[in-house]
Amino acid sequence: MRSESTVKNRAPKMKGGMDHGEPRACPRCASPMPQDAMFCPHCGMPLTRQDEATSRQYDHYAPPPRPIVQKSSIQTAREVTRGIGAVMTLIILALVSLNVGIMLWGMGLVIPEAWDKTTSLYVALPWLVRFLSLPGLAFVIFYILLVASVLLSFMFMLYLSRKEFGRELRFLPTKHSPIYVISTLFMAVLTMNAAYYLTLGLFGIDPSSGGTAGSEFWELLYSLLRASVWEEVICRILFIGLPLAVVYAVKGKAGPYRRYILGGGFQIGSWERLFLIFSSAMFAFAHVFSWDLYKVLPTFLAGLALGYLFLKYGIYASIMLHFFIDYLSMPMEVWPGDGTDLAMGLFLLVAMIVGAVYLIYYSIRGLELLSGRTFLVWESKRPLAAYYQPMASAQPYQPHSGPTYGPSFGFVCMSCGSTEASYQEGRFVCSRCGKDS
Repeated sequence: MRSESTVKNRAPKMKGGMDHGEPRACPRCASPMPQDAMFCPHCGMPLTRQDEATSRQYDHYAPPPRPIVQKSSIQTAREVTRGIGAVMTLIILALVSLNVGIMLWGMGLVIPEAWDKTTSLYVALPWLVRFLSLPGLAFVIFYILLVASVLLSFMFMLYLSRKEFGRELRFLPTKHSPIYVISTLFMAVLTMNAAYYLTLGLFGIDPSSGGTAGSEFWELLYSLLRASVWEEVICRILFIGLPLAVVYAVKGKAGPYRRYILGGGFQIGSWERLFLIFSSAMFAFAHVFSWDLYKVLPTFLAGLALGYLFLKYGIYASIMLHFFIDYLSMPMEVWPGDGTDLAMGLFLLVAMIVGAVYLIYYSIRGLELLSGRTFLVWESKRPLAAYYQPMASAQPYQPHSGPTYGPSFGFVCMSCGSTEASYQEGRFVCSRCGKDS
């Protein structure tokens, strides 16, 4: 409590107590109070707009509403695009599930042929060097391992995406699920390839169709499956994972060595950028011997996407993206006809339209990744517009009888809302403003 002399020096004693004007009723509790009162002495309600946010009693009775913040247009566009991408991811998931079923069904076609055939394993230097032949039983075992690798990668992708993907389908903000990233990269790569080969066609260039032309169906099933798995082993693990293991072992920061085989969880630093570009170049030039030089550019860009997935998510993600691409047209091989062609054509059209947006997005992110600079910022740097919802006190209130008990906090100054006072000569004198009540 402040001394009586201090209070008298700060403000003269008010005569008449609460008689500062004509009485009026509190809009909340209907208690009588003077015209110049800024707080109700019974319920503590602030009576002026400027005091609503600063009143010490206000939080106890009516907490201020949350402000409504206007989002920037780029944030809104991001949320809408994310939702559309999630819907397309669901459609792609249905197609990939069908292709996984075709892969399992195709085992009945490939295994009988593999007993009498021989396959080879190779590495890319970047020319293909065959180093091991697998005849008969070894061929069958290798093929079963390929099927198991894709099947396990598919199941692992679904397991890791089970929570975030549900939120993405509901257009809710969340971190990207693995299946979302793989599917949107797939659409971006699909759009990039379509634009690239359309440009070549405009200049009258007819690139080679690759080494699978004229193959039997079982050979097609096997060769595309082998490419989806084995090329990820020799290009991502061999040219990214193992070199990084050597680098970090020399630095004494190797950690668990399985991460260099399985991938995932890497921060993209200078060494990661170097081996990412190197592996993509080796991956691209290795296709020259089965295709031609026109295959280098799109394969290099696809290799960047595959290498990024290996570094950030793991080998399962790069295997799945490779499988998405290689087995894309497999339903048309299994069910040839106008209906299948029409359905696939409509799917590809929509996927490339949506993929054009993701191609731009991932192109910008790729430049940021390789240069170490930031070109796209989702959050607005300027302050966003915000306003508070109208307060309940501004609405008309019906008068009603006041409470039969006093306020729980005791004294409330009618002028400043303070709850501290000194008792002087039969009156309470506010410790903040010096007025009596």
